[in-house]
Amino acid sequence: MNILIIPDIHGRSFWEEAINDVTEHRREFDEVVFLGDYFDPYPTEDISECQAISNWERLYDTLFGTYLMCAPVFLIGNHDAHYISKVFAAKATSSRKSERHLHTIEGIFEDRRRMFQVAFDTTIGGKKVLFTHAGINRGWAERHKDLIGTVSADSLNLLTKSDEGWLALSDVGEVRGGWAKTGGPMWADVSEHYDADGKPYAIDGYDFEIFAHTRKNEPVINASFAMLDAQRPFILADDCTIHEYSEADKLGL
Repeated sequence: MNILIIPDIHGRSFWEEAINDVTEHRREFDEVVFLGDYFDPYPTEDISECQAISNWERLYDTLFGTYLMCAPVFLIGNHDAHYISKVFAAKATSSRKSERHLHTIEGIFEDRRRMFQVAFDTTIGGKKVLFTHAGINRGWAERHKDLIGTVSADSLNLLTKSDEGWLALSDVGEVRGGWAKTGGPMWADVSEHYDADGKPYAIDGYDFEIFAHTRKNEPVINASFAMLDAQRPFILADDCTIHEYSEADKLGL
């Protein structure tokens, strides 16, 4: 099994080469996972809100305009959740949320609501792997254990079915200027995925986590998690190792 991973897009077009390779059947993957945040471009990157919307429509048309070997997985990021849920938006909206194109972006999510989910998991290379937008912090999971129960992709996805669930998803941790001790799977900073001794961890029940959200020039990859918000695609290989998409030829894909 090999999985293509596309981290936070924010109107960027770095996905094009990899996705075109998939849709034109030059490369095959068992899964294609998007880690969320499709809109709300950074002002410093000279991408307009209109360009971000056009970028999404081009991505959608590219993916669904041809036969795919697998159904793509679209995760929800914080920059998506504030268009999907009014409960989330009231508590944890971003300053980059579009007002000018609000109804257009809300309509995109409303029309395609079933496409989007909080979490996805799979087993690869003998390891159980959890994908979310920002990762699962132990403090957040403990704080909401009565609501979530055992952390799993299914239990996390159920949170979008209730206002109480959306409130839990809206937790923003202190490190991000929030009111909660630690952030949830939409808002957790990469620094919140280390224990008191500075050791990285994956949430209980999983061997490895993959997420994005904390923008950096280079990914953060260790034995417990991979934080991939580095503005380029990645591959999770069948031995559960992370590689740049540019290494696809070396992997024989």
